[in-house]
Amino acid sequence: RLAQGYVVILPGIEGHSWFNQWIARGLLQAEVPYAIDIFDWTTGYKGLGLYHLRSRKLQSDSIVVLTEKLVQYRTEYPDQPIYLIGHSGGGAMSVLTLSQLPESVRVNGAVLLGSSVSPWYDVVPALRQSQEGIWNFSSLGDLFFLGLGTTVAGTLDGWHTPSAGMIGFSNAVHRQVEQAGVSPLHEMPYQLKYAKYGNFAGHLGYVTPAFTANVVAPLLMQNAVCQ
Repeated sequence: RLAQGYVVILPGIEGHSWFNQWIARGLLQAEVPYAIDIFDWTTGYKGLGLYHLRSRKLQSDSIVVLTEKLVQYRTEYPDQPIYLIGHSGGGAMSVLTLSQLPESVRVNGAVLLGSSVSPWYDVVPALRQSQEGIWNFSSLGDLFFLGLGTTVAGTLDGWHTPSAGMIGFSNAVHRQVEQAGVSPLHEMPYQLKYAKYGNFAGHLGYVTPAFTANVVAPLLMQNAVCQ
């Protein structure tokens, strides 16, 4: 599978859980041929969710580890696809990681599922390291976690505001992306048709295997070349 491509799933602040396992299951159900790696960037202790959200050192250290993994894979497989899929805090970590990749290392794309990053986070550096861009799945129905939750506790990048995973990135960010001429920032607001895949506009709808298989997996397979 590594010879076909590489998908890294980044959990939310809960760490490794059935949420991210379901995402992986959906990719397998869709017969995505790439290697799938759940990268737990947290301490592994679910009770420390707030610490995972606010600890810049933990986040920075984890980004270094993930960057090394991506550099190693790209060195060994220079032409194979790499995708990041991040749910909630993992979506924010995906963007932060891409922003810090060496200029010589580019991934194919990143999928943000209900990301807890602020709507005005500068994604231009991340998009420079992505060939196909970033897909930002958002939902106004995600009011509890990404509306109230991040307004009170903060987004992963430290702002007290509804997240981009609820309301999308700001118009100012989209103007910056357009002016920079980098890969696109694809806004993917909730659609009613997602309900048939078990996604009812809440924070956990993104992790259902059916949603992953039918909505997320096709994004990863657009340019797949199976050997």
